[in-house]
Amino acid sequence: MEKRKVLSLGILHFLLDSYMGFFAIYLVIAQLDPRKSALIITVTTFAGNILQPFLGYAADRIQGKLPLFFGILIASISMSMIGLTVNYFLLFVFVLVGHLGSSLFHPAGAHVSSTAGHANRDASFGIFSTIGTIGFAFSQPLFSAFTSKFGTHNSYILSFPTILIAVLYLCYSNIEIEGHTDSPHFREFRKVLARNFIPISLLFLIMVFRSAFVYSIFSFVAKTFEEWGFSRPVYSSANTVFMISSAMGILTAGYLAIRIKPRKLVVISLFGFFPFFLLFLHFGNIYKLIPAFIFLALSGFVLHGGYGINIVMGHRIAPEMMSTISGILMGFAWATASFGPTLCAFTHGMFPKIGGFTSGFLVMSIFPLVATLFSLFLPKEVDG
Repeated sequence: MEKRKVLSLGILHFLLDSYMGFFAIYLVIAQLDPRKSALIITVTTFAGNILQPFLGYAADRIQGKLPLFFGILIASISMSMIGLTVNYFLLFVFVLVGHLGSSLFHPAGAHVSSTAGHANRDASFGIFSTIGTIGFAFSQPLFSAFTSKFGTHNSYILSFPTILIAVLYLCYSNIEIEGHTDSPHFREFRKVLARNFIPISLLFLIMVFRSAFVYSIFSFVAKTFEEWGFSRPVYSSANTVFMISSAMGILTAGYLAIRIKPRKLVVISLFGFFPFFLLFLHFGNIYKLIPAFIFLALSGFVLHGGYGINIVMGHRIAPEMMSTISGILMGFAWATASFGPTLCAFTHGMFPKIGGFTSGFLVMSIFPLVATLFSLFLPKEVDG
C-alpha cells in the first residue's frame, strides 16, 4: 500500500513537472531575447518559490488534498498558455502563475512521499523525485513536438489531460497530507529552527549552490546546443538527456543511502560531476553529439545523487514539520538560487576563446564545487 501511494504520488509529480520546462524550449523556438528570458526565469522562480516555506507550513496545518490538486491545476493551465504570445509581460505572468502552482504542490508532495515510506525515507523520496524529474525531462521535447505539428498557438491544449486527471484525483484518490499529531504553531516552529539552525543552514546553502547551476542547465542547454549548430530535434532533447540521467541518480542514491552515509553521497555528488561536465562542453564545442550527450548524462547522474538525500536529511532533523522543512530546502532555496540563469546569461561569451553559453556554464559550474565545502561540515545526526 505504501509503495502504491508513493508511485501514485509520483505520477502526479510527473504530470506537474512535465509542464515546468515549457518556457526554456519556447524561448529557443520563438527566438526570444536570452537576457530578457533569463530575467523572466529568475524573477518568476524567485517569486513563486519564495512562498514554498509558508505554503509548506500551511500544508502541515491544513493537510488534505487541496494543495496537491490546486498545484497541478494551476501549473498545467498557466504554463500551457505561453505559446499564445511573444509579449514579455504576458509571458512573465504565465510563467509566474505556473511557478505558484508548482510551489503549492512540492512541499506537500515531499511530505506525503516521506511519510508514506517511513521504513526507508531516502528511497521513498527518491522514487517521488525521480518520477517528477522524468516528467521534467520530457517537458521540452513534448512542447517542441506538439507545437511543431500543431503550432505554438495551440499549446493550451496540452493542459487538458492533466485537468481531467486532477479532478479525478480530487474526487477518488486517498493520497493526501496526513498527520499523527498536530503540527507546531509558529512559536514552536521558530524554536525548531533555532535549535537546528546550523545543519538546516548548511543544507539550505548546499541546495542553493547546486540549484543555481542546475537552473542554468534547465534554462539554456537547448540554446547552447543551438549555438553549437545542432538541429531542433537534438537541442529539444538535450535537457531530456540531462534530466533522465539526473532522475536515475536521485533513485540510485536513495537506495545507496542504506549502505553509504548520506553525507558522503552528497560530497561525491557535488564534486564528482565536474570532470564529466568539462568533457560535455569540450565535445559539444567540437560538434561531437554522442560523447556530448554521454558526458551531459553522466554529469546529471552524479550531481543529482545528493539532491533527494539533501531534503531527507532535513526531514530527519525536524520530523514534526516535514512540509515546512521541504519548503525551506526546496522552495526557499530554489528562490534564492534563481539568480543562476541571469548570471549565466550575462556571462555569455565572457571567455572570448570559448564564447557563447559555454562561458556561462563554466562560471556556473563553480557553485556546486563551493557547496562541497559546506557539505563537509554537516553533523552526524543527518545520516539517520
